[in-house]
Formats: sequence, structure tokens, C-alpha cells
Amino acid sequence: MPNAANNPVLIKHHRITLRDFTPADCDGFVAYQMDARYRALYNQPDSPETRTTSTALFERFLGWQAETPRKNFQIGIFDAKSDEILGCIGLRQQDMPAHVAVMGLELAPACWGRYRLALDAINLMLDYGFNQLGLGTITGSTGNGNRRITHLATWFGATLTQSRPGPDWMTQKGWHEVDWSLTRETWLAKNNFK
Repeated sequence: MPNAANNPVLIKHHRITLRDFTPADCDGFVAYQMDARYRALYNQPDSPETRTTSTALFERFLGWQAETPRKNFQIGIFDAKSDEILGCIGLRQQDMPAHVAVMGLELAPACWGRYRLALDAINLMLDYGFNQLGLGTITGSTGNGNRRITHLATWFGATLTQSRPGPDWMTQKGWHEVDWSLTRETWLAKNNFK
């Protein structure tokens, strides 16, 4: 099985492109994180500190690209035609057992409710993780109030494994954190791959 851990990520699809961020993408990333809807979800103020935090997060993603071996892949989701940033998706292996990664997905508020976009991004990233990085298990977590992500995880064959109190922003909404896990074998069987 190939190991693409130190190669730049570029995954093309007819609707979206998943690719490593470049410094030129920073403004678009910070802009969607500063959207009032995004800040309201995480109870963040419209402040210079919030903007600085988003910029620092983006710079961390760029820094991960230079690590050898590369353990964390947080890449942009872009419109295939316009190259507009639609969100980001990641697989993080740092501090995880061998062949296990944590997936995270974030769509820009303008894309909330675009289920096909989320499905495409997750499917492409699962394929990359299992078939290019040689992962055996991909896990994730979400708030129980985020039923869309929970539904997507189970649609791909993931098993809900644990529920626990979440961070403050979840608690304030009356949510708790739900963990899920998906093995390569289950994903292959669910998707009828040979």
C-alpha cells in the first residue's frame, strides 16, 4: 500500500478539490471563521483576538506540511471551478496509535446544509486516509446536537463508540460530545470496494 505521508495533498473531484493550504488561502480561511454564524456556533466575539487565533490556526496547518514524517493533514476544501474556499478537512495522527487518525470536518457557514459537499469531502478523505496513508482506523467526534455529522459518520459505516461531556461551547448549547470510529475493512465493505 503506498504511503503518501510526505507528498503534497491534491485530490481532485468534479465538484471539489482537496488540497494543502498555501499562504494565499489565509484570508479566505480567516474570513469564514470570522463570519458571525461561525463565531456564534463557538461563542466567539468579533475581536482582533479571535482573528489572531484563526490566523495562528491556519499557520499551524501550514507548519504541519513541513514536518517529517508528516502526521497531521489539515487541508482545504475548494470549489473545483472557482477555487473558492468551502471549508477544511483533516486527518491527525499525532499522539494516536499507529495506523489511527482523527478526522475533522469544517464547512464555511455559506456551505452549511450542503450535504453533498460534506459527503464528497469525507469520502475523498476516507479514501486518502485508508488507501494512501495506510490507516486502519479513522475516528472522530462531534456534538450530539450536530445530527448531520453523526448521520454522515454512520452512513459511511462508522460506529458510535462513546458519549461524554463536551467543551464549554457544547455544554452551553445542552450538547455532549459523541465519538465515532470507522475501520478500513468496514468502510470497504460498506462501499462495496474490492
